[in-house]
Amino acid sequence: DILTRITKGNGRPGDIEELRSLAKMIQNSSLCGLGKTAPNPVLSTLANFEDEYREHIFDKKCRTGSCRSLTTYVIDPAICKGCTKCARNCPAGAITGELKKPHHIDTDKCIKCGTCKTGCPFGAIKEA
Repeated sequence: DILTRITKGNGRPGDIEELRSLAKMIQNSSLCGLGKTAPNPVLSTLANFEDEYREHIFDKKCRTGSCRSLTTYVIDPAICKGCTKCARNCPAGAITGELKKPHHIDTDKCIKCGTCKTGCPFGAIKEA
């Protein structure tokens, strides 16, 4: 539940310490080898990627773009040609704009599916 909450952008300040504590408790209290090693992936990611955990929790960002809930799409007006392809393909109707003018993504409506980014022929849509 804690990891899911973090990847959805709902992490809390004490989550890293709680994960570490729970993992060590499982490791120390387990009676079998499998149980003792089960928390190793969590402990390993905490040891090697704690800065990314902190980014997820405090900055609500995922540097790899793997956590869909933490992805925000924006249109670069300097690149957008106003072809309307993104607006026509957006399943949420989150993109507005006039023909041949830069478009805009309403982040409140955006479902973060990435259809706009993959379909833009000019590469004007970026992950922020």
